[in-house]
Amino acid sequence: MRRRPMFPDEGYKTLTVEEKKKDMPRANKGMSLLMAINCIVELADGEGMSEEFMKAVEEYVGVLAKRQGLDDVQAVLFAILVEKSASDNSTEVSDLARFLNVNNVKMLRYRRCLDELIKMGLLRKSKNRHFNRMEYNVPSEVIDSLVEDRPYKRKSYKSADGIEFFQHFYDITHLRYEEEISTEQMLDEVMRLFQENPDSTFVKAITSKKLKPMDMLVVTHFCRHLVMHGKKSLDSDHLAFLFDEQHERYRFCRTLSEGTHALMKKKYLEKAFEDGFESDSDFCLTEACRKRLLKDFDVKVPENVDNSILASSKIAHKDLYFCEGVQRQIDTFANLISEQHYNDICARLKEKGLRQGFACLFYGAPGTGKTESVLQLARQSGRDIMQVNVSEIKDKWVGESEKNIKAVFDRYRTIVKQSKRAPILLFNEADAIIGKRLTNVNRSVDKMENAMQNIILQEMESLEGIMIATTNLEENMDGAFERRFLYKVRFEKPEAEQRRRIWQSLLPTLKDETAMMLASKYDFSGGQIENIARKCGVESVLYGDDVVTEELIDRFCSEEVISKKGVRIGFCA
Repeated sequence: MRRRPMFPDEGYKTLTVEEKKKDMPRANKGMSLLMAINCIVELADGEGMSEEFMKAVEEYVGVLAKRQGLDDVQAVLFAILVEKSASDNSTEVSDLARFLNVNNVKMLRYRRCLDELIKMGLLRKSKNRHFNRMEYNVPSEVIDSLVEDRPYKRKSYKSADGIEFFQHFYDITHLRYEEEISTEQMLDEVMRLFQENPDSTFVKAITSKKLKPMDMLVVTHFCRHLVMHGKKSLDSDHLAFLFDEQHERYRFCRTLSEGTHALMKKKYLEKAFEDGFESDSDFCLTEACRKRLLKDFDVKVPENVDNSILASSKIAHKDLYFCEGVQRQIDTFANLISEQHYNDICARLKEKGLRQGFACLFYGAPGTGKTESVLQLARQSGRDIMQVNVSEIKDKWVGESEKNIKAVFDRYRTIVKQSKRAPILLFNEADAIIGKRLTNVNRSVDKMENAMQNIILQEMESLEGIMIATTNLEENMDGAFERRFLYKVRFEKPEAEQRRRIWQSLLPTLKDETAMMLASKYDFSGGQIENIARKCGVESVLYGDDVVTEELIDRFCSEEVISKKGVRIGFCA
């Protein structure tokens, strides 16, 4: 191949295109595609697409153009790009300009020809991730067809079934992931995939909604992951590769996170729940979308393991005994949240312009039945419990805790809308979040605590549903919280008669007089009595029922109380 001299005085003799052609073979019907390409490349070096050059390469261009379905200019550009790609090099427009010995501006007139080659599948355009420049290369499958001396034919996307359809879709998007094609090329290929499968139930369903091409692609991406891998949700960052430009990626992820993306407004996508919290970065297909698009697929949607939801049907019955005042308040609250009265009460409050949320505080000493009362109220009313783990909400990173607590209420609102019966939102052992707010704070941690509390207070103002908080330290509660709890139930240690009934409910073999003796002798809470009953159960399993005597029970009672006597520290005299 002729090379131009770097300096005029090198004594290099410039050959004309006709002189270069003298030693080349004549084109004929038997000439291979690679031979025709080689001749074009040898003659093109430094010739600038001149009329003289185009006339000289006419016979070789004719072989390539006729067999591959190109025009003359496309054939020349394609031949040069094959030569560059044969050495595993990508080519920029400036490389083509140097090869042809023309300026870059002149090369711009051939951009449309390059775009046509891309649409034919003979060329790919991608961005160089290091230099942020567009590069062209001839795909390996095109090179293989030339080596075998056969015209390249684009891969058919006609699919035998839905699985093959999604495999074709993966092949296309994976090229974009590897940055071998641009977003525009990817969209063109995906649209061709849809066009070649017009009878597919999936294609009919997704094209009938007149979505934008990119939105169709995103939804199909979710469907493929669900069908092929059983993966329900995807992180927005996992989808960002679909876009060429950074600002497009940012806009896409931001609108998803804010819930303003068209696919979320049209109920194709929704935020996923992870570890009991609504995610700002994970998304999934809505149930309606899955049913509409994937009805021909045997898709088993994996359930998110969500320990924060306790189904009312799984709560075991348990008898609770309280003094008259406490029992009266619990009964009132139970009637309020019963299905028979709840909806009617909410409707009447709405008519009067009053808030329809019901927040209740259960406070008192440990072991007095606060948490168990919530469980039994849920079981009786048929309402599930959304449990909030306060320790999981608090995050060491400033700003994350506020997001977490906001996500709790966002999620609760979503569940209320989706449930026939509003569940109970339970903040168990809520001492850490309803305590007195700090003043004159400087530390970021203290500011975070106050910010969390302000969010909870605001959410309680607009609450629509049922919220119960339990605490052992009511004396430390902020006054603003106290005002927002409509019902406040103080749980006290049971009196002797209640303790007797608790003893006999947990140890049914106890005689009345024994139960009364224990109730009078030991000022225990219900939790403490339950501890002793469990220890008796262990003894029965290990050594038989006969071993559980009044003496053993009395010993267990004595062991239940930890001695508070002071301990001297230091050396003995």
